[in-house]
Amino acid sequence: MRRFLPLAAALLASLLGFSLTLNWIPGFIMSRAMEQMETSGAVTNRALHVPPVTEASRNVVRPSPDILYSICPYDLSRGPLLIQARWPRGGMYASISVYDSRTNNIFTLNDRNEIRAPAIWLDRPGAGTVPAGAIAVESPTRTGLVLYRRIVGDPSRTPAANAERRSFMCDAQ
Repeated sequence: MRRFLPLAAALLASLLGFSLTLNWIPGFIMSRAMEQMETSGAVTNRALHVPPVTEASRNVVRPSPDILYSICPYDLSRGPLLIQARWPRGGMYASISVYDSRTNNIFTLNDRNEIRAPAIWLDRPGAGTVPAGAIAVESPTRTGLVLYRRIVGDPSRTPAANAERRSFMCDAQ
């Protein structure tokens, strides 16, 4: 019987570690990211167009200086969110990704998806009516983050790319 006690303790520790890793750590990471966004001026259910990344930037782990980022922390307890953007012209890549409060990517759309000007209706599961022409996305959690990325490529295109990415909006409904 004494032989099985260390094995049982190891099994219990493994299960506890697995549970923490799966259930607690992602939420902790996202809550820290949301706190950092609030201190940098992000407002819930509003898009924030962050300045271009430089070698000194470290708000995002290993940010790319070739990408312009816009973020929108969301809280669906205030109602659904309408997310809109214009896709870039000239073949440069852009994407919209939605993350829940546990860091899960629940939806991604990019300009290669045959959709001219995306309108995304983000809401809780089974809630309300989706406006005509909008893509319905259900968030399993009340809070999370929407991330818009726009690849610039050539630095001389940064002003035009910056103007295009400012069409990204998140509006509480």
